[in-house]
Amino acid sequence: MRIGISAFKLVVGEYGGGKTHFLYCTRELAWQLRYAVSYVSLSPTECPFDKLELVYKSIVANLSYPPSSLEELMSFHERGIEAVVRIWFEKISQEMKSEVRPQDELDEYLSGIKGFESISFCNALKRSFLALKNGNEQEFSTLMQWLKGEEVDKSNYSEYGISESIDRATAFRMIRSLAQWIKTIGYSGLVLLFDEAERALSVASRGSEKKALDNLRQLVDECGNTKFPSVMIFYAIPNTNQILEQRGEVYEALKQRLVGTFSRINPSGVKIDMENIELEPIEFMAEVGARLGKIYNTAYSNSPLDDYVVKEAAKVLATAAYAERFVDIGYRRIFVKSFIEIMHLLVHTPGKRKITPDEAKQIVRGSIKGLEDGIKKESDEAEY
Repeated sequence: MRIGISAFKLVVGEYGGGKTHFLYCTRELAWQLRYAVSYVSLSPTECPFDKLELVYKSIVANLSYPPSSLEELMSFHERGIEAVVRIWFEKISQEMKSEVRPQDELDEYLSGIKGFESISFCNALKRSFLALKNGNEQEFSTLMQWLKGEEVDKSNYSEYGISESIDRATAFRMIRSLAQWIKTIGYSGLVLLFDEAERALSVASRGSEKKALDNLRQLVDECGNTKFPSVMIFYAIPNTNQILEQRGEVYEALKQRLVGTFSRINPSGVKIDMENIELEPIEFMAEVGARLGKIYNTAYSNSPLDDYVVKEAAKVLATAAYAERFVDIGYRRIFVKSFIEIMHLLVHTPGKRKITPDEAKQIVRGSIKGLEDGIKKESDEAEY
């Protein structure tokens, strides 16, 4: 990515399989490498993938710059294209102030901000920069409305050199222009994290699935476009059945682009399978349990559990959770939910030092029912 190439990865895993956590970890790594990041939660109502103009709107609303310190990360971390433009302005202003640059050098700097696919997008950013320099917050806010993809009267923007609207026809061009700008102002590139909140593709209405998949196919193709520099896209979805088991020209075209599973020996593979992470599952969960136990003891320091008790409970529970790996809910999620319950049980049952396999099985099945009831409730609420 640092040499300008882009890439696409499809992250696949059942509900509770760790997809969202994986995306958050990716975001942390991207920040460390000086990438701008946008985490987008897709949904049929607010951000359906068949309406790319809404996807663009969500991308710029969730755009985040690398935090400068751990304290900034732990505190409120501003996000959105407005915050990134302000950080850009402050950085350049400080550099110019330290070098005592005259006005003509500022003009020269802004004239060098070019080469974007959308001239309107480029002009909106330049005028936003100048609005901040002149202390004109009203003009800055007006330009931000356009950059955020809000509904605006296009005739009000002609004086800024903005002639386009951000709509379905221009959405891809605007996303490419965003990536070009991010690279131009000194970041390593742009990382886009798409997270499907539903079990199927997020579409606005029935019959829109083909459009959503065609948008996805175009997004994969964009990664081979020189006008889409240094972009890494992760698209997380519960399963690929609706993509790989359908028939039709759109589906077949997308299937061809999603061949190959990512691994240490095949880093160019597209699909990242969360159920096959090259770690022994029971040992992995037992280790997770041991770490969760330390966090639990910190939170409930008045009655800490012995490390040996925690580790033994984690081993027994890991075996019970893995035995339920064929249900629709990820066994790792079942393990974590059950483990917290077991910690409470051990703390609040005087003299209890051990969890039996039967107790672990019973707790696991209770967790599965609770999670399934929660999913059903969410589904019913979404339908009605």
